[in-house]
Amino acid sequence: MKQTPKQFFASPAGKLTLAIIAMVLCWTVLIVYLSNTSAGGTWFPTEADMNRVRQEIKRETTVLNEESAKQQAFEDLQDSYEDSLTTYWNADRDGQPETELRNLISDAAVRAEANIQTLGSVRTSTVNNELSYADLDFTIVDEYSKIIRFFAEVEKCTPRLSWRRVEIRVEPTRARSVTGPAARQNNTTAAATTTPTQMFRTTGQVRVIKYSPAGNTTKLSTATTAGKTGTTSAAATKTTATTKSTDAKPATDTKPAAGAAAPAATPAQAQPATNQPAAASAAATPAQQGPAANATTN
Repeated sequence: MKQTPKQFFASPAGKLTLAIIAMVLCWTVLIVYLSNTSAGGTWFPTEADMNRVRQEIKRETTVLNEESAKQQAFEDLQDSYEDSLTTYWNADRDGQPETELRNLISDAAVRAEANIQTLGSVRTSTVNNELSYADLDFTIVDEYSKIIRFFAEVEKCTPRLSWRRVEIRVEPTRARSVTGPAARQNNTTAAATTTPTQMFRTTGQVRVIKYSPAGNTTKLSTATTAGKTGTTSAAATKTTATTKSTDAKPATDTKPAAGAAAPAATPAQAQPATNQPAAASAAATPAQQGPAANATTN
């Protein structure tokens, strides 16, 4: 029996066929619509779309290279900073620069046999949480050769010190007057003169970079507090021991008992109260006799 279209679409097979046809039509409409928009370029890309994508890829590649170069520069700077930390003054390794820096300069001057006239106190200035500057002023007055040797000794110091300021000035020379037999024989009133060694005044300032690792400040403050507590405890212990020793000292009676023999005198007690030498055994020297005796002797 032949079915009409109405009867066919009313059957399950007709409904399925109708659904397939509707789905195909929807997909076709969507594809055509998307092909005319920017999102549809991936479905049917044109030459302009491909050129635009190439430009975007090139631009993003350039940005990526720039960011990679910046990251590499940051990493190089970090590596350089970590390498420099080994050459800085480390409080855990080199001690506190407030005292040790003065010792370094003093030892360098001793090795160079240079005369330090003034040596200031160490001044510190903070850079960040880990770094700080420590500066020290000094003044040396000596010969030029010793000053040069002093500079060489400072360069050998570890950690290495940097120079902030150096000034070398000539000290005014003053002739020293000397008198001798030749001056008296010539009956001259002007004394012979000798030219002293030329001296130089050197003033300078050295600087060191102090590196304080994380937790170093807490460690130092704890150690300082512990040291002060230990000193206080030791002083208290010493005071207690002294008090006990005073209390435990037995009382002695200096009055001898009745009928007891007097103790023998010690050498200190037997020594006379005054030691006056005899007049016959102590001859007066010319200095003691006075000017009159000297005049008589001459």
